[in-house]
Amino acid sequence: MTKRRCSFIPIELIEIDVPDAPISKLITWLPLKRKNNDFKSLDWKGNSEKLICTHPNDPAILDTMVNMISSAKRYVFLFNWMLDYPLIEKSLVTAANRLNGRVHVLTTLETSIHSRYSDEEESMNNLSRLQELAGNGVYIRLHSEAHAKFLIVDDELLVTSANIRDTSLERNIETGLRVNDSDTVNSFHSFFSYLWLHETDQHIRPSKIDPRLGNPWSQAEVPSPPSAMANAIWTLDNRRMSLVNAIIDIIRNAKKTLRISTYVLSNVESGIGKQVVDELVNASNKGVEITILYHATDMAIGRLPREHEAEGFLRLMSCKGVSVRGHPHLHAKHAIADGKSGLLFTANLDGNHGLNTGIEAGLRLSKDACEHLSQWHDNLYGTFPLELVISPTSTELSKRKGTKLLELPDDIMVSSVKQFDKIKQVLSDISEKSTVICKRKVRWIEPENKGGMQIPKKYESRVEIPSIDSGFLLDGIYLVRNLKYIDVDLIKNSNFRLHHAHIKPGKYNLTLLKPYTDDETLRLIEEYLPAPREGMELTEILEKFKKNITSSKEVSFELNVNGFIEYIKRNNRKGLLKIHEIKGQKIFPILTEVDEKKIVSKFIRALKKEITFLGKEEREISFPEIIRLAKETKDEFGMGWTPFLKNFNCKGADRYDTKVRAILGKIQIDYDERRIDGIDYAIFH
Repeated sequence: MTKRRCSFIPIELIEIDVPDAPISKLITWLPLKRKNNDFKSLDWKGNSEKLICTHPNDPAILDTMVNMISSAKRYVFLFNWMLDYPLIEKSLVTAANRLNGRVHVLTTLETSIHSRYSDEEESMNNLSRLQELAGNGVYIRLHSEAHAKFLIVDDELLVTSANIRDTSLERNIETGLRVNDSDTVNSFHSFFSYLWLHETDQHIRPSKIDPRLGNPWSQAEVPSPPSAMANAIWTLDNRRMSLVNAIIDIIRNAKKTLRISTYVLSNVESGIGKQVVDELVNASNKGVEITILYHATDMAIGRLPREHEAEGFLRLMSCKGVSVRGHPHLHAKHAIADGKSGLLFTANLDGNHGLNTGIEAGLRLSKDACEHLSQWHDNLYGTFPLELVISPTSTELSKRKGTKLLELPDDIMVSSVKQFDKIKQVLSDISEKSTVICKRKVRWIEPENKGGMQIPKKYESRVEIPSIDSGFLLDGIYLVRNLKYIDVDLIKNSNFRLHHAHIKPGKYNLTLLKPYTDDETLRLIEEYLPAPREGMELTEILEKFKKNITSSKEVSFELNVNGFIEYIKRNNRKGLLKIHEIKGQKIFPILTEVDEKKIVSKFIRALKKEITFLGKEEREISFPEIIRLAKETKDEFGMGWTPFLKNFNCKGADRYDTKVRAILGKIQIDYDERRIDGIDYAIFH
């Protein structure tokens, strides 16, 4: 369909229908309104094991740690990624004084793991605290990959997901298993001893005066690391991988249900991470129902997965029977098959750390423990406030605060001549990709380096919807209001894999002005041609021309006098422009040979008349008077000196009276001499 605002230029009407269809492969977190974010505490005791958790109303893991350390009679072995909690630090110092120094702590300091979550200042503060502990009798050694979390006190063992810091011990959702099974405790004792003697990178001298960092004594022969025994499982790089092997066995042996809890699922494109996800996909294909508890905050609502999570999320969410619920405080880690066999451990499901690298630990659970942990898992699942979804519709996404719906404007859109066809195609196909990116400056991140590319910030539900007044990006085009019209431009690098809004489903009639071609522009200009003999100001034509167009983008030249002149020169062999020429800021008709001779003849008649008149007064016509008369005549018709004078054929010609011919000859000779000599004879200009 087309409309016409004048006889040549059509308006393209583009009809599109944006469906409320699933957004292909979009994976994001959405809130669950019915969830009250309240969960039960975990407190179960069996014959040789006890399950506990961190709960807002019951810091059971903290209490257990303090109780175990305070009641130590022989020794304390503590292995934890972080050590930043005054009450536990005080308990360690008190135990060291009571046990004559038999308190050993293995932790991290300014390591690659630590730097993922903490800045350098926080790390340095940690060193100061550790030095204070060492000065008070606590033996401390450091390992760069010490991510495991366990505590051995005499004949008891606690394995927990909790780091020793306030968030883990007071607010997070953490789990712990306290056991007194001697075989398991002894196995962990061997593990700790091996790490202390053969794996640590540094130690802190136990001195109040000089608790400096130092290197442990090296040994010529290092024995093989111990294998996990009884219910113990652990990771020690790729030398000992009983933990990940146990996780894979649990997944493979599941018949009906799998319950997984993890802080992250990341880096699973290859290697051991891919193997774990492969097993989960296989379990789903066998009909196993899989529920996963995961760490997710409200900031994740509407956003795409982080890059290291994307592959794992896509593969799992593409399976049937897989459901993932999120909570901002979830940090517990476990895997349970059919509510009967399971594990509690410290490792994240991260293909780059913890499964075949670094140091992690865990325990196999008894059947009774699995049943109680499964019930607690299900309670968490039913109360968690966030849900991971795949391919929601834009309406569902909007209702659950994952996007905002934006209606396309019905104002006339204007594109440039060169971009028109591509923009028309993009607009026609817009229903296939309906993501919108806001162009407000505050919604973009400036590049860190000069010459770098800006990138948009991620979606936030609290931020207002994009506006056409400030502009937005839409599948490779940029739209922004320009007075009463909308400018549309193609842009590069528009695939940012995120959104600030989506097009509201429905039917739209988009109006796109088709720009003028050079020929159409010519026809508009020709409405003001031919120019009169005295010429016409180009600014006058340009101002009239502007009244016929909507935007400067509609024409192929800059909409000013210089651009106008450039267009005319570029097309001076077309239409009426062929018989016109530009002189300064005016356009004149180019006279034919017949016209030129007629003008000269008119001058001759005027000259004769003037000579006759002056003869009556008995005086001759002066040369300046002749020049004035010639100039007035040629200027009247917009004629230059060269075409004017070339019509004087004075040599032997008998076309004029002798007296007139002599005068014309003098004009011609005088003009030629001044042209040859290069003298600016002002009267001729």
